[in-house]
Amino acid sequence: MNKKNLFASITACLLIFFIHGCQSGTGGGSGLKVPGERSAAIDYNMDMGGQPWAMNIEEATLGNGNYRAANWTGSNIQLVFMSLKPGEVIDLEVHDDHDQFFRIEQGEARILMGKTRDDLSYDKRVSDDWSVLVPAGYWHKVENVGTNDLKLYTIYGPPEHHKGTVHKTYNDAEEAHHHEHGQ
Repeated sequence: MNKKNLFASITACLLIFFIHGCQSGTGGGSGLKVPGERSAAIDYNMDMGGQPWAMNIEEATLGNGNYRAANWTGSNIQLVFMSLKPGEVIDLEVHDDHDQFFRIEQGEARILMGKTRDDLSYDKRVSDDWSVLVPAGYWHKVENVGTNDLKLYTIYGPPEHHKGTVHKTYNDAEEAHHHEHGQ
């Protein structure tokens, strides 16, 4: 792993600790969650990257109605909120040069992973409050296997999508993918 990817991975881990620590009051700073206090409304069409930002990550994830919304794109990591309708998927993909973190806030998912696209031997069902770590170079797919919307966020290190990417539906994401890759 080169120094840039190592730095991105460490930064992603620290961000995860900070986000969840501030929610539970263990992350230091002034991010303590006050009972009954609600986060400010989030504009899912605006990428807050490049500036400090604090939010209630659970409320932000549950409030997102877009299939995909990149809401914080930095130099080394990217936070993306996602909402998959029953039966929808995050299609099979691989990121050769970066790691990925998923956190399920609501719903039921099936996670498939493997070293090759034809051998997805890691097969795990997850639901509320589960996290999934995808190492660089692993093929992976996420399926909403529940009856309700699957609400999750993902952190890429380094960023995967263009800053401010918003795909309102799975079809929008598919169309953008084909356009970007000339298919």
